[in-house]
Amino acid sequence: MHSTVMDNQSQFNSFDLLMMPIALFSGIKKELLFKNKSFDELCNANGSINVVNELVIKLLNEITCIYQGKTEAHLFELEVIRVRQKYIYEFNAYKNNELIIVHVQDVSKLKKTQYLLKSSSAMLEEYSNEMFMLAHTDQLTKTANRRALFTKFNELKNANPTLKCSISILDIDYFKEFNDSYGHEFGDYVLERFCQQIKKIITPMSFFARIGGEEFCLIQHKSDKETSTSNIQKILASIKDMQLDTPTDKTVYISFSAGVSEYGKDGTTLDVLLNNADKALYYAKQHGRSCVIPFSTELFEKRGNVLYTKDVARNSK
Repeated sequence: MHSTVMDNQSQFNSFDLLMMPIALFSGIKKELLFKNKSFDELCNANGSINVVNELVIKLLNEITCIYQGKTEAHLFELEVIRVRQKYIYEFNAYKNNELIIVHVQDVSKLKKTQYLLKSSSAMLEEYSNEMFMLAHTDQLTKTANRRALFTKFNELKNANPTLKCSISILDIDYFKEFNDSYGHEFGDYVLERFCQQIKKIITPMSFFARIGGEEFCLIQHKSDKETSTSNIQKILASIKDMQLDTPTDKTVYISFSAGVSEYGKDGTTLDVLLNNADKALYYAKQHGRSCVIPFSTELFEKRGNVLYTKDVARNSK
């Protein structure tokens, strides 16, 4: 093969004037006919015939598809080690009469730039996701926050023209006493355990969020008010079974009161649904706590206007 290459040197000398590395192969036999000086420099050959031969073998393997008649052109990449550094080259091989011409282009910088752009894009996406999570997560309980609650409700409403769901507000009973008696660290512990227990019980169709202090909201998708009330009563029973050890080694139990409203029947905006659930919660607080009360216009009308003095709008922040 070496002699064949030497015989064709004079015929293809004009290719040495080109800065682009070029190699010419026979279109009939699998042999190298010519390589210009730029091709030698690509391999850092300078007498290192083995380097060139290794590359020629790789090229012959790649352009086999042209020899077999499967294609007239083939674009591929190969890595070349030069002076202990790795370079990536793009090879464009195509058949021209009785020759297969291979043009070579160094794409190392391009690939490095693409890699950096891809890495930067991935980092920016990860950072964006982290910022989103921080903005939508309560840092103490690792539970969704008020902002996430409004986002989730809007997503459900926009995706479901015939949305069916309930909105419940859960408020831990006598929470202030835990803080006053055992300190705020224990109060935080109560909140964390409370959230952990509820997350174990609720279904994947539910969405649980902390909306402030010891107050939480539960969206139960595809669930009416009666079913949701029953589900929360089961959650309440589970919460009441929990035993919490205080800093004084005393065991305490917790419970919560809840109010439930239903999308469509009790409102179509989250503000209104939260307000009505809050009214039902207020009723539960006034009737012994540790119970779940579904919102009902009839129920509250019997109490006149007293209950409606606590008509506090809950807006997203």
